[in-house]
Amino acid sequence: VGDLLQTISVATQQAVEEAQGQVDGVDADRAARHAALAAAQDALPTLQAAVAARQDIEAAAKATLSEANGKAAVATEAESSGKFSYDEAAAQVAELLAALEALAALKGASADSSKEGKAQHKQLAHVSHKYALDTTLVEAVLKVLRKEPDALQSFDVVSLGIFEESLSKLLKDFEERLQLHKAPQAEKAAAARAATEAAEAAEGACGESEAAVKAAKEAERDGAQAIKAAQKHVGKWLHDTKVVMDGFDAKKQALESFRERPLKLFDELKELQPEPEPVEEVETEMPPAADAALVPAVAEGDAPASAAA
Repeated sequence: VGDLLQTISVATQQAVEEAQGQVDGVDADRAARHAALAAAQDALPTLQAAVAARQDIEAAAKATLSEANGKAAVATEAESSGKFSYDEAAAQVAELLAALEALAALKGASADSSKEGKAQHKQLAHVSHKYALDTTLVEAVLKVLRKEPDALQSFDVVSLGIFEESLSKLLKDFEERLQLHKAPQAEKAAAARAATEAAEAAEGACGESEAAVKAAKEAERDGAQAIKAAQKHVGKWLHDTKVVMDGFDAKKQALESFRERPLKLFDELKELQPEPEPVEEVETEMPPAADAALVPAVAEGDAPASAAA
C-alpha cells in the first residue's frame, strides 16, 4: 500500500510540474500569437501586390492574343484570296492543256467516229466559248474536226493551225500568270502559318497568365484567412490561459489533498502498528549418558528397536 501511494504521489507531482511549465509559458505563448498575427498581416500586402502584378500580365497577354488573332485572320484571308487566284490560274492551265490534247487526238480521227471523239469535240467548243476565241474560226474548226483526216483541205489545215496557236497563246499567258501568283502565294501561306503560330503562342501565354492570377488570388485568400485565424488565436489567449491556470490549480490542489489525507493517514497508521513480539528460542536437549552406547549404532545405521517401533 505504501509503494502504491508513493507511486501516485510521484505521478501527481509530475503532473503539477508539467502544468507549472505551461503556466510559466503563457507569456511566451501570448507573444508568439501576436507575432504570428503580425507576420500574417505583413504578408498580405505582398500577396495583394502579386495579384495585381499578375493581373497586369494577364491583361497584356489578352491584348497580345487579340492582336495576334487579328493578324492571323488577315493573313489567312490574304492566303485564301491569293490561293483562289492561284488555284484558278492552275485550273485554267490544266483546262487549256487538256484542250490541246483533245485537238491533237481529233487531228488523227473524226470527232464523229467515237464517243470519246464527240466528248473531245464538245470540250473544244466549251473552251473556245469560255475564252472568247474568234467565233468564225471556232465554227470553221469545229466543222473541220468532224471530217476524216484524209479529207482535209488546205484551208482546213490552216484553220486548225490558227486555232492551235490561239490555244497555245492562251496557255502561255495563263502559265505566266500562274508563275506570277506562285511566289506571292507561297509568301502569303508562310505569313499565314507564322501568324497562326504566333496566335497559338499568345493563347498559351494567356492561359498561363490566367492560371497565375488564379494561384495568386488563392494565395491572397489563404493570407486573409491566416489573419483571421491568427486574430482568433490571439483572442482566445485569455481563455486558454485560464484553462491552463485552472488546470494547474486543480492538479496542485489534488496533490496537496493527496498528501494531507491518504499519505498522512497512512503515516499515522504506521505509527499505530504494534511492535512485533520477540521470538522465543527453543533449546535442544541432549540424550542421557545411559543411552550414549546407542549413539554409535545409530551412526552406523543400526536403528534401535524402540526407534524402529
